[in-house]
Amino acid sequence: MVAMQNHPGLADELNQQGFSPIHLASAKGHWEIVRGMLVRRPDLALIKDEDGKNPLHTAATKGRVQVLREVFSIASAQDLTPKGENALHVAVKHNQYKALETLIQLCENQVLNELVNAKDEDGNTLLHLACAAKNSKIVKLLVSVQTNVEVNAVNSEGLTALDIAVRSMAGSNEPGEIQEVLRSAGAQVSGSRDQAVVINQRQQALAGEDQTLTSMIEKYSGSLRNGIGVLAVLFSTISFQLGMNPPGGSWQDWASSTNPNFPNVTHTPAKSIIWELQKRESRSFFQTNAVCFFSSLSILVVLAYTEFLNLVGSRALNTNLLVYGTFLLFELFGALLVSAAFVFIRGMALVTDTNVGYISSKICATAWIQIVAFSVLAFLVLPFCSFVHGRLSR
Repeated sequence: MVAMQNHPGLADELNQQGFSPIHLASAKGHWEIVRGMLVRRPDLALIKDEDGKNPLHTAATKGRVQVLREVFSIASAQDLTPKGENALHVAVKHNQYKALETLIQLCENQVLNELVNAKDEDGNTLLHLACAAKNSKIVKLLVSVQTNVEVNAVNSEGLTALDIAVRSMAGSNEPGEIQEVLRSAGAQVSGSRDQAVVINQRQQALAGEDQTLTSMIEKYSGSLRNGIGVLAVLFSTISFQLGMNPPGGSWQDWASSTNPNFPNVTHTPAKSIIWELQKRESRSFFQTNAVCFFSSLSILVVLAYTEFLNLVGSRALNTNLLVYGTFLLFELFGALLVSAAFVFIRGMALVTDTNVGYISSKICATAWIQIVAFSVLAFLVLPFCSFVHGRLSR
């Protein structure tokens, strides 16, 4: 009080949080300090903090009933926040029942009717806000005789308080106490209520579907990348083994060929038999096997690189690199599968002493026919089994 008397201008200063001294006193419930400040500076009842709220709004936010009695005036009660809220709006939004009850008692009838039916920037009255918060106690207070509240007022979305109460309880098994209170007070649903509920439910369903789809895609993508990584390791191991230990094995001793069909062939220990006897065919085999091996190693490098990008972050540059890395990964995986198939065919041609055409037409083609036949049979049998199971379950 000495500071107020000697330096009254200090009461207008805001601290780093944007509050004046009277705002702090109102928030803490120090009603004696609030009273003393207002005695010396009555205009402080309308001073605004950084958020555009006066001390009455601050006291209503914290539910400081005694402070409300000190700072209340018609001007402060009618004063609005930047969101178009009066003190009663603020009390309802913060579920301060005692504060709202005190403000209703302090207001004169004409002002009270104006304040309880006033709308914020979204067109919501006190009753709209109370229904949105599912606060049945405040709803009962508002529809009491002393408030004269308009129960069928509509907000900017064309919804009444009953519309909001019905929508907020959609899909819930809780008793509709608020709806019963509103209906007993003459509340009705607006013509756009059903449409609003349907739109809201549809938006929620679409949002849920998008989230589920995104989650499924991420899960599938992660599983696919893990599967590709496992196959890359497997194929690189097999290709390395085939490179070091090709089909047909290796010579075990120093000797010259005694086979009349290969009179000029000489061999040394640990050298490939196939390479000496069928150099042209084995060269194609080793070339294809090299493609398979290095494709596997490249896939592992790309996987490690993309995982590093995921760890670092998801900036725009990283996102583009991830897309490029994924595209490159699938290209390499395709090359790996094709080269693995050729390695298999050429390897079988070497160990059976036949050509690639014979293996492709006589062995591989038969395998593909059997796979297709099995797949067609599965597609025919599974629906039939499902039909039979459905008939038996009836």
